[in-house]
This record gives sequence, C-alpha cells and structure tokens, in this order.
Amino acid sequence: MVFEDLREFIDHLGKTGNLRTMDDEVDPELELTYILSEEERIGKGDAILFNSVKNSQIPAVGNLFSTRERMELILGGSPEDIGLRLQNLIRVPDDTDSMISRGLEMMKELGGVKPKISSSMGSSHRTMEKVDLGRYPICKTWPQDGGNFITLPLVITRDPVTGQRNMGMYRMQVFDNETTGMHWHIHKGGSEYEQNYAERSKLMDVAVVLGSDPLTMFSAVAPLPNGIDEFSFRGIISRKRMELVRGQTVDLVYPRNSEIVLEGYVDPSETRVEGPFGDHTGYYSLEAEFPVFHIKKIIEKDKPLYPTTIVGKLWHEDVIMGKAIERMFLPLVRIQIPEIVDMNTMEEAVFHNMVVVSIKKRYPGHAKKVMFAIWGMGQLMFSKIVLVVDPDINVHDRKQVIWAMSTRIDPSRDVIIIPGTVTDSLDHPASIMNYGSKMGIDATRKDESEGFMRPWPDVLDMKQEIVMEAQAKREKLRP
Repeated sequence: MVFEDLREFIDHLGKTGNLRTMDDEVDPELELTYILSEEERIGKGDAILFNSVKNSQIPAVGNLFSTRERMELILGGSPEDIGLRLQNLIRVPDDTDSMISRGLEMMKELGGVKPKISSSMGSSHRTMEKVDLGRYPICKTWPQDGGNFITLPLVITRDPVTGQRNMGMYRMQVFDNETTGMHWHIHKGGSEYEQNYAERSKLMDVAVVLGSDPLTMFSAVAPLPNGIDEFSFRGIISRKRMELVRGQTVDLVYPRNSEIVLEGYVDPSETRVEGPFGDHTGYYSLEAEFPVFHIKKIIEKDKPLYPTTIVGKLWHEDVIMGKAIERMFLPLVRIQIPEIVDMNTMEEAVFHNMVVVSIKKRYPGHAKKVMFAIWGMGQLMFSKIVLVVDPDINVHDRKQVIWAMSTRIDPSRDVIIIPGTVTDSLDHPASIMNYGSKMGIDATRKDESEGFMRPWPDVLDMKQEIVMEAQAKREKLRP
C-alpha cells in the first residue's frame, strides 16, 4: 500500500485504531511533545492528532513512525525484505538468469525510479499572501532549548555543479516569522552543496516541505550513497513514480502532495548563532554558527497538517526509523563487506557511537580489516566504537555481546585506538568538533595465527539429545 499523502496515512491510522485525537488545547512549548513522549513511553505508541494548539489554527500530528508495525506499513513490507530487494537490484546476473526474465524483473523494480514533474500544485494548494511562520504549531521540546524549531523538515537543495538533488532533514530554529536556522552538519549533502555555492558567490535556492506522505519523509533520512536521489529511492521502494512540482521562486522541485512548502534561500556568507537544543544523544547540543534560511514564499494545502516529532533522550520514533534503516541496508553493507554475518547499530549508544558486527573470520587480523572497512563506508564512518564478535554471538543480545567483549579480549592486544579521525558533529566528548578518535575491539577468538599460543577453552554447551528429552519432561511439570 502506498499512501498518497499525509492525511490519507492519518485516516488509515484512525480506521485501524492507531490514532488518538486530542481536542483539548495544548501548548507547543514543552507540553505537546511531552504528551507524545509519554504515549511512546507508557502507551501503545499511537499517533496523536492535536486539533487545538495554542496560538495556531493548524492541527499538529506526531508519533507517525512510533512502532515497527507502522514502519512496515509505511515501507510496504519488512525492512529486511526491502533490503533484499535493493540487494537484488544491483546483483550481477549469473548463468541461471534468463536475460528476458531478468529484464522484466528490473522493469518492475525500477518502474518508479524517475519522478513525474508538473508545473503547478493545482487547485488543492494556495500561495499565502505573506510569510508568517507564527501561524504554525512549531514546538519547543526541552526547557533549555534556544527556541522553537521545526523537527521534520524535508530540506531540498541542488548541487550547482552536477545538478544532483538532495533531500535531507535538518533542524530549523525559528528566529522570526521569515527566517530560521539551517542546522546541516559539515558532512551532510546540504552543507556540501552550500560550499559549492559559496565558491561561486551565489545564493542557494532551498525548498522546505513540512508534511508529505510518510515514505517520502522516511526517505529524507535514509543514508543513500552519492548519486542516488531520495525521490528516486522513494519510487523504488514504492514501485510508483513520485509526483513532483516545480517551485514558484526557486529552481527546485518538491513533492506535489506537500502540506506546507517554504521557498527561500541560504546566503553562504551569512551565519547566525543557533541552539542550544536537546538532542538524541541525551544532552543539549551547544550553540554554534550555522547558515540562515530566508523564506520568500509559503504554499499551503487546503487545511494543512503540521507533522512534528521529539528530538531527545531515547527511546522515541527515531529509534524505530534507525533500526529500519539498519535492517534495510544490511544486505547492501554485506555486498561490500561480505564476511559480516549480522550488525547491530546499538540504540543505547545512539546508533553511531557503537556498532557490533559478527563475522566469519578466515585469517589473522580479519576483525581489524572489518573495522577499517566500516569506518570507510558512508555514514558508518561516524561509528566511534566498532566491536567485532564471532558468528556464535547474537549481536542483538546484549548479554551475549558483553560476555564476548569481556571474555574474548586481551585489552593490550585486541583494543585499538585510532586518533585524528572524523567524528559526528554531535560527538560531545571530542576535544574538537568533528574531529576525534575511534576505538576498535576485536572480541573474536584467537589462535596461533594471531600469536595466541594457548588452547582456547570450549564453550559450555549441552548435548542436543539431552536437551530434547529434558525439555519434554520439564513440560510435564507445568499445570
């Protein structure tokens, strides 16, 4: 099932009992996001539609991605199955493939890859007479936040050199009714494009979409390799072409199903202090200079909805999205590092701070080879700690992981520190922003090939025939 827009998704959640509606007035300053957080913490994780938000006539909706079941509904299948589809797309045909059947298969899978582009939104949208961010229920999440900020913006830019499009999701602090911050980190696509505009002393067109169909919103956070367009990625997942429309004042395209569109520009020569803000690390990110987004025009759908989310201490819907990304992209990671059996980007470590992988180890130093391969791959480069274990360890079982980490390493031999490396901009302990160190832990069993001259002890394990018979007898003890 492909949802045509945000409201069709909301309607579906209502019909299936996954949406709660709140008619009491709520304050966007701390209260609204606290209610969303509590629903995730002690409730069912239902989406909530707030019909009455203080100082706004526009409803807000949150917790759109709060459960694995809802994530699968959005994707049209399990992340694991989507990952296998993506893996099959780049698989080299072998001798058993019929080129005709392979061609038909590729046509089916790639049918949605090229978006359709129209010249106008049509009668469902209107251009606002003036730019006024104050009409939207933009929230403040934590007491020490520097202000209210947009949490789910689809920020669309285009490279002035290659023409490549990018759609990312970056924090946007509201400075006034016409300007916001643009919190794109130095490693992100938007920042790279901005640098290219700066080198040419040109203003950078930017379009920001607030609310689209949920699959498009998810695509904005997917860690796609350079050269793959987020709109095309969405089309591949859905097997349906994305409908885009040309901007009115910007040389960009954006989803035709957008609830709210902000058209404007970033001047690469202009920055402004932004922050602090509560972040998914569990800390307040510090104030820093970031670009400024100037809004020239706003286009709205009739009776628009404003989507929002919580940015802060785990666990929130960003964990659901993060684990879906992990499962979806694991088959593609295996193409480049085939010895990986499984991977866990640990949510307790805020995903990028610790990655646990199990491998089929074949030669001395193999675990370290995998560490360096991970540090050289896309957004996995932000992994501060990489822990490598044997395939008998379930990387998703914390008890097994800690047992292997504590019983299969000699720290002086198996722990390596790599100084002077790239870090995530939110790696708060790093002495210099974006520049710190990595740690690799080889928790695989060693043998003589790696200088371990003692016999490795056997793992305790019961004989399978005893297990089967004993289990049958144990069941008889139950009433």
